[in-house]
Amino acid sequence: MSNEDVKIKGFETIIDDLRNEIPQKMKEGNIPGLAIALVSKNGTVWCEGFGYTDMSRRRAVDTDTLFCLQSTTKTVTTVAFLLAVQKGLVELDDCLVEYYPEFTVNSRVGKDQYKKITFRHLLSHTSGLTREAQVGGVFNYVPCAWEEHIQSISGSWLKFPVGKGFSYSNAGMDLVVYALERITGVSYPEYVQEILGDPLGITYHYDTKEVYKKENAAKGYLGGMKAAHVDPVGLGCGAAYLSIRDQAVFVKFLLNLGTVDGKQVLKAEYIDAMRSTDKEGWYGLGTFVNTEDGITLFYHPGGGFGLLSEMYWLPEYDSGITILTNQEYTDNLISVTAKKTLKRILKAKGVPLKPIDFPFVDTPVKDVDPQLLERLTGVYSGVWDSVSISSSDGKLYLDSGKKIELTPHTETAFSAESPKGITFQLKKGEPVSLKMYTKNSGILHMDYRGRPPEEPGPNKKEWRKFEGLYCMNIYGTELVHCAVKVEEDGYLYLRWGRSNRLYQHETIPTLFFMFRGDAVIFEKDHLRLDNIYCKKIDDPVATLTELFKGPEHRKWILDGAADNLKYLGRDEEAEKVLQLKQK
Repeated sequence: MSNEDVKIKGFETIIDDLRNEIPQKMKEGNIPGLAIALVSKNGTVWCEGFGYTDMSRRRAVDTDTLFCLQSTTKTVTTVAFLLAVQKGLVELDDCLVEYYPEFTVNSRVGKDQYKKITFRHLLSHTSGLTREAQVGGVFNYVPCAWEEHIQSISGSWLKFPVGKGFSYSNAGMDLVVYALERITGVSYPEYVQEILGDPLGITYHYDTKEVYKKENAAKGYLGGMKAAHVDPVGLGCGAAYLSIRDQAVFVKFLLNLGTVDGKQVLKAEYIDAMRSTDKEGWYGLGTFVNTEDGITLFYHPGGGFGLLSEMYWLPEYDSGITILTNQEYTDNLISVTAKKTLKRILKAKGVPLKPIDFPFVDTPVKDVDPQLLERLTGVYSGVWDSVSISSSDGKLYLDSGKKIELTPHTETAFSAESPKGITFQLKKGEPVSLKMYTKNSGILHMDYRGRPPEEPGPNKKEWRKFEGLYCMNIYGTELVHCAVKVEEDGYLYLRWGRSNRLYQHETIPTLFFMFRGDAVIFEKDHLRLDNIYCKKIDDPVATLTELFKGPEHRKWILDGAADNLKYLGRDEEAEKVLQLKQK
């Protein structure tokens, strides 16, 4: 049975509705091209392209158009590694340094901490590694060789002890690939095609320059502006290209727990390991895992360089969906479409959906001893975010960029407007984690990280030289601004979306850490945040005036710069920056 011949009763209406809805959504999101596939264990239920490969509208997207998977590549990387495990070439719990002995990173909890990093840690983002390499990462990308990219990860600082937290790391996934090259003795793209692509009958592409020479390849966009080419050295974290036709086959492979046309390519136990986690709203191996409406979702999104991808696979419900687009600024339009479509499929199959409610919503509000509230305070972090819990005037508050009062129903259960509520888990009277009940994302688990010091900071005079406006370059085109300032409590802060207090290293005066572990290193005319290069901008008005003489840029760049200038007390410059929006 060919993929195109698979029919499922009740799906005709869903497909007809999507054919009508997608062009309108593309218009709303300024999306040049899109490809979508609905998948079952028997094959592709529906696969179709919409729009064009670029804004010239010369080439229509079809089911063979190549799109970059971006971070959805991480699921491919995980399968490729597990196939090597299945062959007996390596083990999940082998340490990275066994295969890459030159590797080293710094740690505040022991100089040999990095030697504990296993492949399981790398594939689950629990190694403590930085998000990016210093060279060749997706931010402030500069062309470099693959080996140079990998070598630049060494010398970074771990965020936390190995295995003691979650921190999304593109660098970690690239290290998996580099180790595989040493283990197999062949280039990674060649290995993936031989061990996974050929058995599935699909073709993976990793050479960006060669892909972009092809007529039928989607070009990425940021708003109305053409994005820079995809990072060609992110082999493990985000550089895989596939057509929607081939991506649908990969989803079918996952739905069938590693089986292809009756042949077991990857044992089901390894697929199960990918989607195994003991926490809600967490990450398995190369796979996000969450529960919404009573359904456990296995998925991976991707986005960067003007391209987006979504992939969901639910073996227990024989349902899969994948969407690829070439417009990054869609305001979550694609992820919402994917999730809504998946729920329509489940309803068509008769699967009952049960919205997650806060379990204590009917429990009467009660007064809680302020001391019992105080013990819950501190920083909690999970897969998607970090939050702070604080108390004042006998009340408890959640701060994730916006301060929200929490209403107590028990000593450890609190409701709110958004999220719906929070329950705290304690051990011997001390917090170990929290569960956040959200409207659109199910239950999110966050581990307790401790309480920031309460004593005033040292307010060192030499810190003043670090103050100022900084910017990073996202995907080679867009600027994002942050600011550094000594605040009234005597600590140095870095403000990027929210203010993050910095704690100076004991012996290295230019090295600071956020409470959650991100390293901030100040150098002559820039800083590095989690290895991301941020240039200091001495004259933002002149810099931004020159920038907006060029191609279209998003106006929010100006808003971000002005907002950070106001934070620094440079109100006059902020007003001049905002005036550029009128030109």
